[in-house]
Amino acid sequence: MADVQASNAPQPSEDDDHDQDQDQDQEDHQQGPSRKRQRVRLSCLECRRRKLSCSRELPCDRCIKSGTPERCTYESRPGTIPAPAGEKPSFTPSALPGSFSSDTRRHSVNPPSARREVEPSVLRDAVRDHDRIRRLELEVAQLRSALSKQSSVDGSTMVASPSTLKDSAKDCQSVPSNSTYTPQNTEVCEYANLRGHDFKTKYFGPHNAWSSLQELTGIFHFMRETAEEWLKPLNIQKKDRRKRKQDREKKFTESDVGLESLLPSKEETDSLVAVYLDQFEQIHRVVHVPTFKAEYETFWDPSKTNSASFTALLLSMISVSCCLDMQASNKFVGIKSSSIQMAEKWIKACDEWYSRQSQKHRKLVHYQIACLLYLAKRVNLIKKKRFWTTSGTMIRDSLMVGLHQDPDRVSGKVSPYIAEMRRRIWATMVEFDVQSSFDQGLPTLLSTVQNDSDPPKNIDDDSFNENSSELPISRPSHDYTYTSYLHLSRQSLALRTELNKILTGPPAELEWEQVLQYSDMITHELDRLPSWDLDNGKDPEHSQKPILAHTLLHLQLRQYLIPLHQPYLKLRKFNSKYQVAELIYYTAARDIVIMHDRLYQKGIRTLYFLREDTMNSVINLCNVTLHQPKDSSSLIMYNSQETLRLIERCISMKEDRVLRCGNNDPWGYSSMCAAYGLLETHMGIKTSEAAKASAAERFISLHYKLLAFQIPPYSSQPPPQPPQPLPTSSQTGQDPIDRAKSITPFPMDTTPTIQMATTSYQQRDGLPLSMPWLLPSTSDSNTVPIPNPDFNFEMLGSDLNDLWGDWGGPNDLV
Repeated sequence: MADVQASNAPQPSEDDDHDQDQDQDQEDHQQGPSRKRQRVRLSCLECRRRKLSCSRELPCDRCIKSGTPERCTYESRPGTIPAPAGEKPSFTPSALPGSFSSDTRRHSVNPPSARREVEPSVLRDAVRDHDRIRRLELEVAQLRSALSKQSSVDGSTMVASPSTLKDSAKDCQSVPSNSTYTPQNTEVCEYANLRGHDFKTKYFGPHNAWSSLQELTGIFHFMRETAEEWLKPLNIQKKDRRKRKQDREKKFTESDVGLESLLPSKEETDSLVAVYLDQFEQIHRVVHVPTFKAEYETFWDPSKTNSASFTALLLSMISVSCCLDMQASNKFVGIKSSSIQMAEKWIKACDEWYSRQSQKHRKLVHYQIACLLYLAKRVNLIKKKRFWTTSGTMIRDSLMVGLHQDPDRVSGKVSPYIAEMRRRIWATMVEFDVQSSFDQGLPTLLSTVQNDSDPPKNIDDDSFNENSSELPISRPSHDYTYTSYLHLSRQSLALRTELNKILTGPPAELEWEQVLQYSDMITHELDRLPSWDLDNGKDPEHSQKPILAHTLLHLQLRQYLIPLHQPYLKLRKFNSKYQVAELIYYTAARDIVIMHDRLYQKGIRTLYFLREDTMNSVINLCNVTLHQPKDSSSLIMYNSQETLRLIERCISMKEDRVLRCGNNDPWGYSSMCAAYGLLETHMGIKTSEAAKASAAERFISLHYKLLAFQIPPYSSQPPPQPPQPLPTSSQTGQDPIDRAKSITPFPMDTTPTIQMATTSYQQRDGLPLSMPWLLPSTSDSNTVPIPNPDFNFEMLGSDLNDLWGDWGGPNDLV
């Protein structure tokens, strides 16, 4: 009886449930803050799953082309009316992930005007109409699919229309609606323009002539039958591809005597290879370390023939690390060290060998050599003005073989090992191009490229090899591996590419609110980076260096804060709201110097050899401090003494690089010394004349050090020796490069007056000759020094014009 009463009791209708939900929402609104509404995703579920752009129609273009219009579904929410499919939101800086607060995102996605409540009956009718239209559109798509596979009544070939389905797994025809369809087939259809295997792939765009030929149904079958019936009886020979391949493989395995003659001894090569693998390979992944070590051991086997490709790979690798070696970088010929001159010879030989290789038949080693040669040129500052064009050429070559497409989506053509190496090579080239675009202030091609390749997996090299059938699962980001940098750098690539596009695009002024939003995005990306154990150095032989990846991940994001806020430094005196621009600008430059100095104290020279942050930071710190009034009590002026110390650290790092590579960039070092003297003048520490003399002192002191390391004889006639040259390494028993560096190697007084000018030339015989042309005109210690009329640069041991060259500034650099 109770069951009968329960069955007779009125059941709650859908309208009642809807009213109860509305009442509950009103009660929640009265009791506390409103709950966050989940953002409605405008793309269909299938495009979101495949991570592709969606046309937001029903069915969308992607689902129609892949032959799965029945899979095209959208998220819906009761009580809301979705925006029309044709309306696409315009891009704003806040559209990037993590840009600003959740409230702002909530209001921007679901504006109050779009959240209109509707009646339940109207909503049900709209749902029924939506399902009916969807079924009709699906039937039309299936009919088009069936028609596109049939011939006309008269037997002529039917040309497929742009709206028909295409791309089956074999001949790019439409998939019947009653056939079994798998997600793998979907990916094959999407990446049908990428053909080939391993690194011998070719990518054809959708408007390429060969891609357009696929639209002609039966064209390949027609051509094959024509060849069999008409061409084969005429004995028209085709290319003997098998013989050509055998000849090509034979030539690839041959040795190159010229390249092998340039290799140093095995002991020296072992040392240089170890330096590269220990430092550079932890940020830019070019080789698979276990595979390379196995080939390297075989290379020194006298019974084996060494291929020219591996010899070129080895020469380009040691060209990267030769200037970081302690023993090699201690002799000079002119202004260049012996190590950098050897690196130039190796790089030139590898460039000539690389230019002779076929552009069509490329293997993994060819792309590895290209990356290593670019690294070597950056480290050794060879053809500095060509860095941007070289990286852009590498990107274009990669697009031709489809490295920007993920190889896993091309089933059965690329092995897991080659697939992962393709991702690593592509990610390395992308980072080269983004950084060179920022350094040069020129746009990057990546802003117009749809990068569909997944980031490299966060895995160690020991976990897979050439024979692996599948790759291991990527480890969490807080676990450090050699690939952590490239794996994590991908998550900020979209933001950095967008910032490059804005900073190098038309000179359109950014609004202050947009600058703050971009700054918030950069800070958000910095907060997402993991914090590893940066002092991990338990294994001194081959230790992991997470501090390298950690520092580079921070540097490549913080560097964008400086050009974003630089235009507002001059506006600070007119509007107080721009004070935050000064603080962000100063903090970013200061943090960059501190991170570089932390590496320098640990003896890691990789990043300041690879980047130009030291000189840029000196200019930026000096710039923001010069904008402060002398009597200002601001934080920047209060920390001006610390700013001087930071600039000194930058000059010290630059001097260390000069003593290893040579001063083939005199404008960089001299401008850093001049900026230091200018800041001293602004702070009232020295007079203008004293600051100029101090800057010249630094420059000439560096020249003396290079003279001490010259390989005699430098010229045909021995130059006159200075009265007291610096002691050489044989006299002191110290490594001239590894010894403690000082910013000013000669005693100098930091008082505003030049005390060194009060000491006569004869009274300074006990010290190295510093600036003998500065002699006092009177006995007054406050008198400004007068240039010595008898001074000649040849007194320094060599003609400075020969050593430093005729240059008028940065435009004269090559």
